[in-house]
Amino acid sequence: MWSTIRKILITSAALVAFNNAYALSTDSKQSINVQSVEQSADLQANKIVFSGDVEATQGSIKLTADKVEIIRNENGDLESIIAYGSPVNFQQQQDNGKYIKARARTLSYYPQKTSIILQGRAVVWQGESKMTGERIEYNINSQKLRAVNNNSQGGRVSSTFVPADFKKGNK
Repeated sequence: MWSTIRKILITSAALVAFNNAYALSTDSKQSINVQSVEQSADLQANKIVFSGDVEATQGSIKLTADKVEIIRNENGDLESIIAYGSPVNFQQQQDNGKYIKARARTLSYYPQKTSIILQGRAVVWQGESKMTGERIEYNINSQKLRAVNNNSQGGRVSSTFVPADFKKGNK
């Protein structure tokens, strides 16, 4: 039983894939630590749920949420990680010392699709540069980003780019 739970926990490392091309290269070698008020596992469904003030860390990565669900498929491969919160917060340091941060009501990671989806007042930023929308999708392999909005937020996405945020060495 513990080996199954351990395997499920180890898969949460996939959450670090948010921006692997630019992520701090030592993060994936660090221990994964998850703290919450409650943790439960459904071994038949290959599902583990962390709830209540969830904080997950791995190296420079920090994720906070109200609830995190990790699901593996019948072959034991990671199917999805979905974090729920008001809001979910994510941050990771890049090799250049800068942090990339994200916030949304839900953060979903689907490794087979190599995609991350932020929904509900989603924001991704680095320094003062940021992108906001109701839904932001990022494909890790293709490094393509797509933001959409709905009419309740004015029907438009917003982006702000500050040149100094992209200069080497500027945190």
